[in-house]
Amino acid sequence: PPTDQTVTFSPVTPWDGAYTVALTEYDMGAAEVPTLQSYAYGKLDEQWVLLAGRTNGLHGFGPSGTVNFPPKYQNTDVWVIDPITKETWSRSLTDASSGLTQDMIDSLSATNTQVFQDGDTLFVVGGYVYTNGEFTTYNALSAIHMPSLVAWVKGVDATLDAKAIVQVAGDEATDGSYEGGYFQVTGGSLNRLGDRYLLIFGQNFDGPYTPGRNGVYTSQIRSFEIAYDYDAGTLGYTNLGVSPSGGDPSLYRRRDLNVFPSLAPGVSGPEEDVTVLAGVFYNGSGVWTVPVEIGADGVPTTIDPATDPSVFKQAMNHYESAKIGLYSESTGEMTELLLGGISANVYDTTTGGLVYDKNYGFTNQITAVMRAADGTYRQEYLGDFPAVYDASGKLLYLGAEAIFFAAPGLQLLPGGIIDLDALTTQTAVGYIFGGIAADKPNFGNSVASPLIFEVVLTPLGS
Repeated sequence: PPTDQTVTFSPVTPWDGAYTVALTEYDMGAAEVPTLQSYAYGKLDEQWVLLAGRTNGLHGFGPSGTVNFPPKYQNTDVWVIDPITKETWSRSLTDASSGLTQDMIDSLSATNTQVFQDGDTLFVVGGYVYTNGEFTTYNALSAIHMPSLVAWVKGVDATLDAKAIVQVAGDEATDGSYEGGYFQVTGGSLNRLGDRYLLIFGQNFDGPYTPGRNGVYTSQIRSFEIAYDYDAGTLGYTNLGVSPSGGDPSLYRRRDLNVFPSLAPGVSGPEEDVTVLAGVFYNGSGVWTVPVEIGADGVPTTIDPATDPSVFKQAMNHYESAKIGLYSESTGEMTELLLGGISANVYDTTTGGLVYDKNYGFTNQITAVMRAADGTYRQEYLGDFPAVYDASGKLLYLGAEAIFFAAPGLQLLPGGIIDLDALTTQTAVGYIFGGIAADKPNFGNSVASPLIFEVVLTPLGS
């Protein structure tokens, strides 16, 4: 059988957009900045609120789970970073003043959680963690009241507000529609369309992460509503159904993928949906190439490349990475910039062709996946991360599991998408923080990155 979802890939062409995108390393001065990857994140005003995730690099591939995922690198600190004033604050959840149980602390130091921010509330689902002497995927939905959490981290409040973090466990299915606990997912994505939350793909991995062991992929979208009242300290959810029931691994066995809100021309202005690009592992070892689209009903749709060979087959940036969404209402085109990460192909700048890497290496290359007004996709190559070297002089490969934070004051459309038509002059659109920094595309060493990059967009002719 083929390694990847498709034997061929759609061509990647040089960038021909109406603007340029430039990344520059951003200096935080004397402020302490953490090394973090696969973390949970939100924003309070211009400040970033970061928790969970890991403080070391890519997991190992040996026979020991505690060597591959050393528990000491689980991040138990909450960080607040202000890129404007160049200040940072941190406090450990293990501090007695948090008032949290060990179980809650463990659940909030998991890696590859799924997160969504609604106003001042950060919702966190699942994640993979070492707790009570074993590895597991947490089955919890947490609601975090960020003003209370930040006040505690900064020392404004001596103790953490008892209502700042509330949790609810997910039910198990009685009808076989889904496996495990409802929120027992890691490496997926949490999004929302209307009042419907969407827990998208991912897996339930139980036990140590070692070669030959697989988690149970959800291969589905779980739709639910959240009932949360900070003042009352209550949190609950209603399962609105899963799609497809029981999951469909032939199309949706995906994790560690780029999922993002998208806009498309609608009857009365832009309409929001969710786009899923690529991810791993097709057939247990390869990359997925054909996008998945999810509408307001929470039902995923994708095109079978066997029945439509002309379908878009994504060639580059297959793994979850920093990403930036832009939409032009004047053209109806949605653009998602994918910055670094892991890729099955390298763009050859000399020939304009693709060079396949069967090991799926870390990459510094940046591409844009565009969805035109007619729904067709294409991918273009913009350039690379700025060259950053480690202490021994090795080039670092960046972007995997990093996060983009939009700059304050930017005009944003539904879904936090940047309004491209509103950008008429050179604009700092935001920052990229953290993720994995690797010293080789394959089989090298890696660390969690403390690097911050400022992203500047310049319209041509401005």
